[in-house]
Amino acid sequence: MKNLFKILFAVILFSTFFYACDKDSSSITSGDSSNTGQGGSMAKFAIQGNFMYKVEGSILKIYDVSNTSKTVLLNSIDLQNTGVETIFCNSQYLFFGTQNGMLIYGLSKPSVPNYISTYTHVVSCDPVVVQGNIAYVTLSSGNACNRGLDQLEVIDISDISNPTLLKIYRMGNPKGMAVAGKYLYVCDQLAGFKVMDITDNMNIVEVNSIKTLLAYDVIASANVLTITSTSGVYQYDCTDPLNLKLLSKIATQK
Repeated sequence: MKNLFKILFAVILFSTFFYACDKDSSSITSGDSSNTGQGGSMAKFAIQGNFMYKVEGSILKIYDVSNTSKTVLLNSIDLQNTGVETIFCNSQYLFFGTQNGMLIYGLSKPSVPNYISTYTHVVSCDPVVVQGNIAYVTLSSGNACNRGLDQLEVIDISDISNPTLLKIYRMGNPKGMAVAGKYLYVCDQLAGFKVMDITDNMNIVEVNSIKTLLAYDVIASANVLTITSTSGVYQYDCTDPLNLKLLSKIATQK
């Protein structure tokens, strides 16, 4: 039985680092099961159509995965940034979270993504999620980001060649996120797991939280949140984000 739990834990934990891109530029809207499940914002893999994008250090590797029995490396691109940590994509763009900013690459030619622009901030660990014309970036202090800040940045990407900061929200020590409809789910480590209402990006409001959940990353898929934390993997029903209901937990094996 212990081995079974270990396997399940590994499978769910891996899904935090890998996701398939949605055809739409937004993430899953709560209650809409027609979209593809969005992965964790700490991901280093992404799939768009027949292509897989994988970050290895400063190198982006592009694979043809149309034949699942024979994955083919098509291209390698030097992102020219030694601090690339995460990848997020939609049908048009790749967004890379780095220690000093967000890189944006276009997918007009999926096998050869082209550089478009950079949004720069101070050195700070940096996952990113995108919905529509807005990108959400968390900056956090930590071992690899000693000069980092702890905050959420809201960025206007309506002009993709010129990302513009809209507003900054101070946080505890934010890590991964997921965006679904009008809610942003933020793993704020010691400050707990937070549900933020993003109806007005200039006035984002915390509407719910689980103070005791030391969350690291979250996946929003239909009406379920899958959350990785220091104590294990949790699943919550988020049909009503103001009243999250625990569905299951797989505890970390000690």
